[in-house]
Amino acid sequence: MARGFVPVPAAAIRSRLAGAGFLLVPGTRGEEVYERPHDRDARYVVRVYSSIQRGEEEARDCGEDAIRVVALFVDGKYYSPPRTVPIFKATRVHRTGTVDGVLDRLIERAREAYKACNEHRKGAA
Repeated sequence: MARGFVPVPAAAIRSRLAGAGFLLVPGTRGEEVYERPHDRDARYVVRVYSSIQRGEEEARDCGEDAIRVVALFVDGKYYSPPRTVPIFKATRVHRTGTVDGVLDRLIERAREAYKACNEHRKGAA
């Protein structure tokens, strides 16, 4: 086990993401993926790759991967089917320290991604 690694209960991740307005993306295989659309422009989405295998009670073991957060722009105006363009990739959330520390870093990365959506919207206007 890596130094400082802390097993994070899946219920804690799910609860924190739900509290921040994220919803589980239906139809994903394997890893649970969560999304939150931008409040003012649904073409922008913050996506969280949770490190939780569907149906599991804990995120994957140490060293298998970290929680990842990205911001996406879904361009359906010029493309059919809509094209998804990544506009931001946050620093990975490593599961070290405390469970609360991991969850706090997760939400901080989601805020960074949301800010990137806001900045991209300003540039697109």
